[in-house]
Amino acid sequence: MKKMTEVYSIEPLVIKIPYEIEYRHSYGETSPFFLNIAQGKLTATRCDHCKMTYLPPRGDCPICLRETRWIEIPDVGRVHSFSTMFFAGEKFLKDIPFSLAYIEFDGVDTVFLTRLKTNDPKKLKIGMKVKMHMSRDVEWKASDVWAEPI
Repeated sequence: MKKMTEVYSIEPLVIKIPYEIEYRHSYGETSPFFLNIAQGKLTATRCDHCKMTYLPPRGDCPICLRETRWIEIPDVGRVHSFSTMFFAGEKFLKDIPFSLAYIEFDGVDTVFLTRLKTNDPKKLKIGMKVKMHMSRDVEWKASDVWAEPI
């Protein structure tokens, strides 16, 4: 006898699909970023040769290919650009609408993509100041860090 598919909801359609896999993921040269997040510190990498600072961090400078070093950066930045989502995958359905933003930091030459948490997405503005927050319940994922308007 064929087993029926379990349906959890219709709008949107969510079904149960049994699936299990064990996966070991290495963060490699960017491991310190996640270890520092767990300690409440926001860090970037700096190339002393090119004088470039990177967040997200890079183990090696993409310009000169030299090794970078880790530096702590302030946890306050500015919104460079943002987008508000009104639909999402199942994991984030309870959170819609939610916003993602590129954040600029003084002294950092790149922008950092992260979640921008707010109760009113209509009040978000390019250039507004934000404070970075780190999860106390670390899952070792990019979602362990996010921004909130100041």
